[in-house]
Amino acid sequence: MNTLFSREYINANMMGPNALLLAEEVCTSLSLKPGMRVLDLSCGMGLTSIYLAEEFGVEVVAMDLWIASEDNANRFRERGLLGQITPLHMNVLDLPRLKPFPENSFDALINIDAYHYFGASSSFFDSYLAPIIKPGGRVAIVVPGLKTPFSDGVPAELAPYWQSEINFFTVDWWRQLWQQSAFLQMELCTESECCEQAWQEWLACDHPYAIRDRGMMEAEGGRWLNFTKMIGRINK
Repeated sequence: MNTLFSREYINANMMGPNALLLAEEVCTSLSLKPGMRVLDLSCGMGLTSIYLAEEFGVEVVAMDLWIASEDNANRFRERGLLGQITPLHMNVLDLPRLKPFPENSFDALINIDAYHYFGASSSFFDSYLAPIIKPGGRVAIVVPGLKTPFSDGVPAELAPYWQSEINFFTVDWWRQLWQQSAFLQMELCTESECCEQAWQEWLACDHPYAIRDRGMMEAEGGRWLNFTKMIGRINK
């Protein structure tokens, strides 16, 4: 773990398994340099956006549907980063209609622990995201999923916690989906190495959802859940 944040700050700003850990695992592969422009899609409360700005010196658009831009602006202002990070409250599904960004706006895109909510279709990446990333731009996506597919429906131990919109799939499933993109050249698609630690740090905090998730993870017992990480490059 980097030393940019105190444990208290991380705990206060997590919204699920530690997104900062998951971002650290993939961001070193993006060849980020000061002055680059990065879209932190589904940034939550901005931990990953702050990390990108402070660690790599990049300019960040911190976009999220659930967190008000004013709230994230306050967090960025407290770190002296409001001129470097631009908060944006927007649904990714509105990108083609509202067109907040010109084509080829970003040198890189990162999405941690959210892509499964909106991107589990073969056409999504090319229609919604590829147009706003520069040719040769880098992409890092980390998505929760399954170590192995369910063979006979949701296992009994997970059934009390399962929701139909969860969209959890295996590494192979995501790899096959992303391979259908006309613009995304995958360099890596494999299981994340820090899944267990990311979950442990989330479950150890006192967020109401973390407390709720403790029962699920105890029942799961390390048998089913993982994270898939994907690193790629835009080829268009």
